[in-house]
Amino acid sequence: MLSLNVHLKNVLFAIVTLLIVLWLYSARETPSLFREDRVVFETVVSVKFFGGELGRAKLANMAFDSFVLVDSLMSSYRLKSEISRISNNLGDWVDCSIETIEVLQRAKYWAQITNGAYDPTIGCLTKAWEFQDNKSVPDGSKIDSLISCVDFEGLELKSKKARANNDCLQIDLGGAAKGYAVDHAIRRLQAAGVENGLIEAGGDIRYWGRKPDGTSWRIAVQHPRKPESFVEVEDIGLEAIATSGDYQQYFIKEGQRYHHILDPQTGWPSFPTISTTIWTRTAMDADILATAIFVLGEEKGIRLAESLSDVEALVFTGTPEGYRVKSTKGLRGRFRIVD
Repeated sequence: MLSLNVHLKNVLFAIVTLLIVLWLYSARETPSLFREDRVVFETVVSVKFFGGELGRAKLANMAFDSFVLVDSLMSSYRLKSEISRISNNLGDWVDCSIETIEVLQRAKYWAQITNGAYDPTIGCLTKAWEFQDNKSVPDGSKIDSLISCVDFEGLELKSKKARANNDCLQIDLGGAAKGYAVDHAIRRLQAAGVENGLIEAGGDIRYWGRKPDGTSWRIAVQHPRKPESFVEVEDIGLEAIATSGDYQQYFIKEGQRYHHILDPQTGWPSFPTISTTIWTRTAMDADILATAIFVLGEEKGIRLAESLSDVEALVFTGTPEGYRVKSTKGLRGRFRIVD
């Protein structure tokens, strides 16, 4: 009987100890989510991360400083940016920062891979259309005269220098710089010890780590024709997502929609794609490929995506009946439209 009582006491002690441990574990404070939104790149940038309670404001400033830096170096609307200096000093080598060279190298790489469906030297065409301030269709002869100015092979790079070796070449990194800024900000936060978070910048999203409760980040994509609906996608293990859509910057003239995603080979808005979303490893690659595959269209675009490692694509194409949706094999059966 004595040994039984001792055994019961030991069992009760173990149970009480376990309950105390479980209570202490559950009572531990879970890091709260920090979020700050600011307008940079003429779009809303949202920075979210867990932890870092003692220096959250400093960490947020660090992330937003990446966007300010990239904007100052790579905006074609800033006369003193490095991109503008290259475009305004045709034929001359221009000293550039490591950041600008990194983006130009990657942009030129993807221009070659996509056979010019993405082209960082499309600046003369984007200026001709001027979607931000203008709502009129440029003269067709003017567009035709500018096609020869779009020439990624004329963009030459060496060490920390770049030059536009074309009489009228103009650089526009609108399809790459924003994604690069997301990657740059995340690198800085990771170096500062932030283990998990998410940054979104006008359709470019990238997360890192898992949330403190162990769950993954859930990402939904806006439906291009139903503003109240979205596309819900399972976690496919690719942390960077970017969307290019004809609903982001556009105007309608005589029943025709004119949007800002231009085909570099024609100078006109690309049709019939209406939206392309890319999943890959970096926000800059996702940003560039979303533009390229939009221009290539569903058949060529999906074929390109499936030929690349760690890339998935979801493409909406306009039809007389409305639209159709196609995806790469890795997404099939893993997304649904939620009304």
